[in-house]
Amino acid sequence: MHHVLVNRFRLASSAAFVALAATAGADTWTFVVAGDGRTNDKTPDFSGINLPILNKMVTAIKAEHPRFMLFTGDLVHGVYGLVKAPVDEQLDRWKKAVAPLYGVAIYPVRGNHETYGDKDGKIWMSKIKPIIDAGNVSYFKGEEGYSYSFATRDKSKTVVIAVDQFIHEHRVNLDELKQTLEKARKARAKNIFVFAHEMAFTCTAHGDDENMSKFKEDRDKFLDLLQRYSVRYFFAGHDHAYDWMEIRTPRWPSNYTLNQIVAGTAGAPFYTDKGYFGDHGAYELKRKEHKDSTYGYLLVTVDDKKGVTVTFKEIPQ
Repeated sequence: MHHVLVNRFRLASSAAFVALAATAGADTWTFVVAGDGRTNDKTPDFSGINLPILNKMVTAIKAEHPRFMLFTGDLVHGVYGLVKAPVDEQLDRWKKAVAPLYGVAIYPVRGNHETYGDKDGKIWMSKIKPIIDAGNVSYFKGEEGYSYSFATRDKSKTVVIAVDQFIHEHRVNLDELKQTLEKARKARAKNIFVFAHEMAFTCTAHGDDENMSKFKEDRDKFLDLLQRYSVRYFFAGHDHAYDWMEIRTPRWPSNYTLNQIVAGTAGAPFYTDKGYFGDHGAYELKRKEHKDSTYGYLLVTVDDKKGVTVTFKEIPQ
């Protein structure tokens, strides 16, 4: 069954990239961002996934006809508490659940829950790396299967960068990120999107020691790289809510805003909103949009003339 699923994903990704080439003249196109589809801890689905919500989400996403889907981690619950199924079985079940998205390339990153039962990442490499491989990506050196980038084949010149935060916990490979951003600049990319599991600043529940804020110097270097290369959208999950945060700081140009958009809303248990707490240093954090207790995903529209718009699409419970 595993080989059948992998082959299906290879075909799906290949079809998606054929579509990219075929629509090179299109002015407007979309992709989706989703994350945190794991089951809850107290009354879990023993598959490790909130399958009723994930199935609804897959149906809704399929109807959007996006070019690709970014999944910001916590695909599954991992092995702890009441969930005993091995991680490889949980990931196989996740692949089966998203298989109806035939023709949509899927690009996941690890969340912390993928490491519970797969600390060294060997299962991720076996089960998920083939899906990423099929998406025609370029890997960060030394982080094959985890951190990568890809570019669309159209006049929008869009580059997407995925960064792993668990080879070095709560941190990303800054050197490789800088090289990838520089490559995108030299290719004259018009749009650069970066995504990961953990956010730079908490937006609902996880404190500073549970996201990139644990290592503030590294986090600041990460954010400064995004600013330097004109990245305006950073997608994440981890907090189980939808939140759109606008980030500014006096050391950046006054006309630059980084949008941290979190959508950890693909089925994981909801968290109580505690607001933007923690040590923010010299950063100004402004909440643009927020939804609690609502499942959904992000629909990102890239218009070659009008720019980028992001819309949170709700999934009924």
